[in-house]
Amino acid sequence: CNLYGEFDKFDQIRGHFVGALIHKIIIAKKSNENYIELFGDGTPLRQFMHARDVAKVISNMIEEDRYLNMNVATNENYSVDKIAKIALKVCDAEHLEIKYNSDRPNGQMRKDIDTSIFKENFPNFKLVQLSDGIEEIYKKLKK
Repeated sequence: CNLYGEFDKFDQIRGHFVGALIHKIIIAKKSNENYIELFGDGTPLRQFMHARDVAKVISNMIEEDRYLNMNVATNENYSVDKIAKIALKVCDAEHLEIKYNSDRPNGQMRKDIDTSIFKENFPNFKLVQLSDGIEEIYKKLKK
């Protein structure tokens, strides 16, 4: 899945989707814009995981002397449009419209991963939910 976190790249050129999205929202709010623009049409599905969760899983595996090959991700598999709407809500920016630029590519339509080995081996591991992670990053960046 795709990673995001507080030490991500947040600019619109080199940034990853969640970081760049948060940055766009902050800029739009500061500039009193009434919309943000995203590539494609908003339909591709994506899974995201907070980088801190990856670090915790690796730490747990080292501490417990486990050697597994597995995918780690939340069950949240959302469209780009839903992710953008989640971000607008937690960034207190629901007044912003989302304009999709269909001249730009959607990218791959789905990027699902199988997390069954992770769930079987770490059944009580609580992953950061996307809305909570976005809100946390937004609060640190908006200053």
